[in-house]
Amino acid sequence: MLSRAEMRVRLEQALRGIVIVVLAVMLWQSLLQQTDSGGQTVSGRGIGGALAKWSALPKAPGRIHVQLDSAPSPIERAWLSALAGAGSSVTWSGDLAPVMIDAQPVASPAGGTRVLVAAPHGSPVVVSDDVGPIDTVRAQDTGAMLTLSSEPDLLTARVKGSIASTAPHDSIELRKILVIGDAGWESKFVVAALEEEGWKVDAFIRLAPGVDVTQGSAAPIDTSRYSAVIALDGAASPYANRIIEFARTGGGIVLAPQAASLDALAPLRAGAVGRAISESRPIQTGGSVGLATLALAPVTSLKSDAIPIEQRAGATAIAARRINAGRVLQLGYEDTWRWRMGGGEGAVRDHRMWWTRLVSSVAYAQRIPGTADTVSPDEAPIVGLVATVGPSMPAGRSVNLSETRSNWLAATFLLLALCLTGEVGSRRLRGAG
Repeated sequence: MLSRAEMRVRLEQALRGIVIVVLAVMLWQSLLQQTDSGGQTVSGRGIGGALAKWSALPKAPGRIHVQLDSAPSPIERAWLSALAGAGSSVTWSGDLAPVMIDAQPVASPAGGTRVLVAAPHGSPVVVSDDVGPIDTVRAQDTGAMLTLSSEPDLLTARVKGSIASTAPHDSIELRKILVIGDAGWESKFVVAALEEEGWKVDAFIRLAPGVDVTQGSAAPIDTSRYSAVIALDGAASPYANRIIEFARTGGGIVLAPQAASLDALAPLRAGAVGRAISESRPIQTGGSVGLATLALAPVTSLKSDAIPIEQRAGATAIAARRINAGRVLQLGYEDTWRWRMGGGEGAVRDHRMWWTRLVSSVAYAQRIPGTADTVSPDEAPIVGLVATVGPSMPAGRSVNLSETRSNWLAATFLLLALCLTGEVGSRRLRGAG
């Protein structure tokens, strides 16, 4: 017959076995929840109906996985985020091309819209407005740029199954352009090119030391009167301090090589002014002078914050940098009037548009907010998807935090029970012995 001590030991062993079995069953059930059939998987085409169905259930599915072939809309992303907030573990997978679009009004009297698209290198990007496709461009490096003469209400960029959209509605207010230079062909034709394109131009023209001619009003050089200043040569030296302050307060600056070589304008330079590496060809009747044949004083030894904008034969022809809120373009091209006067057919138009693009890229323009968007833009759909749902994850790899905590809790109780019951049993056996 068993003694009382032996009966207690047997009872404790039985109870320990029951506890172990119960905890093992709990752990098994917790683990089973991650591999049961409670998860829901849907393809991108059926996501709309599935979202409505899941939202009508008394309890949201434990796991939701969406296989995407196109980026979901902002409403669908918000819906998935709401299901995740209700306790569902939401994941997605799919080969979606990242794309982003931005559109800004062009700082030009002719107006227009500058469209910037970020997309994988080499990807064809279809740009469309609210009427239909406008153009297909191929992304270079990390994106593409397109300038439109119109101002559409809605713009989209499609890369494979990803569509980004934006609704530009702001407008801008331009001010005058100030040209400073010596009396000569360059000053004459820079002013003419800008006025032909619709810019309002003031000019400070130096005829001789101490003798200046002013076109327009002799207004202070600040952003309340001017959008940009074009400094062509040494005539800008007396105005250097005002030009530098103009740039620091947001004004745009274009420096021709002779002006950039002035010590007084050194704080604005994007780099040093190199020696001319070619000579301008003389004006010929056949018209062979072009941008590629103009004399070039390359921009060398770029400053750390300067960016090369244009290259010619391996040398930097145009560089840019920011000065506080202002933007500065430093040119390497000399005597651009030769292009206008000695070029072929269309040289006058090309010279005019070239100078307009330069000024537009730096011009200060006051932004005027437009009316509220009539459509909801989706400028970066993949960024929005990752921000609301998370990064791409294959089906079956989802992790539910509440289930994980249950698993760890069950395992902890199991280990604790094993330790306590083992310790009590060993003490009883020693006491019985």
